[in-house]
Amino acid sequence: MSTPFVRKAAALALAAGLTAIASASFAAAAAKTRVAEPDRPAFEQVDSITMLRGPHSWQVVDDDTVIVWATAFDPYLVELAFGSPDLRFAQVIGVTQVGSRVYAKFDAVTVGGFRYPIDSIYKMSREEARNFPRGT
Repeated sequence: MSTPFVRKAAALALAAGLTAIASASFAAAAAKTRVAEPDRPAFEQVDSITMLRGPHSWQVVDDDTVIVWATAFDPYLVELAFGSPDLRFAQVIGVTQVGSRVYAKFDAVTVGGFRYPIDSIYKMSREEARNFPRGT
């Protein structure tokens, strides 16, 4: 075997080994991050909610979560597919709907003219909604 071939093979093996080590360390760090996140209370996930008009009220939890009150007695935790940096500062939000139903994975929350798709919807009690921790 020639010396340049051996050097190239050694360099390739070294690069592959370093890539594998780096990937493993990033995966371990991501797993630690997921475990360290505080768990939210378990709420009943629903596919859709009834909303005759627009939302009765709403409260921002963080950039990708909002509590939407369909009526004065029916709060829902709505998680967006991706975060909205303007959600915390919004004076008005809109919720798209089909007829009188709002569907997860289909409808969206509109903030400042931009649509943020709804990823999931969770049913909450009034007490849970009032006491739910909010980001600052």
